[in-house]
Amino acid sequence: MTYLHSVTPCAIYVDGAAPNNQHGCLKGGIGIAIYNSEQQLIHTDSMTVNRPTDNAELELIALIEGLEFANDGDTLYSDSEYCVKGHNEWLEGWKARGWRKANGKPIANRELWQQVDKLRTMKYVQVMKVKAHAGIEGNEKADELAVFAAMN
Repeated sequence: MTYLHSVTPCAIYVDGAAPNNQHGCLKGGIGIAIYNSEQQLIHTDSMTVNRPTDNAELELIALIEGLEFANDGDTLYSDSEYCVKGHNEWLEGWKARGWRKANGKPIANRELWQQVDKLRTMKYVQVMKVKAHAGIEGNEKADELAVFAAMN
């Protein structure tokens, strides 16, 4: 997925979809919807992950893709508390403890979190939580794209 936007600031909505997550997901999808400052949809993208995965990993892959799209000053929205808190609150502590939680156990998805860490040192992007399935256009669009990618 590559897309360079020159319109700043943008709102970037990301989502992951893992059908049958509770019973073992054999493939999933991610979706990204980018809106300009006039709240017009200017770009969409999606990606299918064709291997066993789970919702947390897919949400994190979507976060990484969104950060790669982003420019300084953009805001990225995710309905994943794991991703938002990981980016905004937990990452520095994990790094300081050698990529371990406060209880000493290794964090899940370490390689992906290390990518997030690298990307956030390259540009300033605000990452914010948005409520899932609440009629928020950008989040609904990202979800639709992720579900479609997961089903195809």
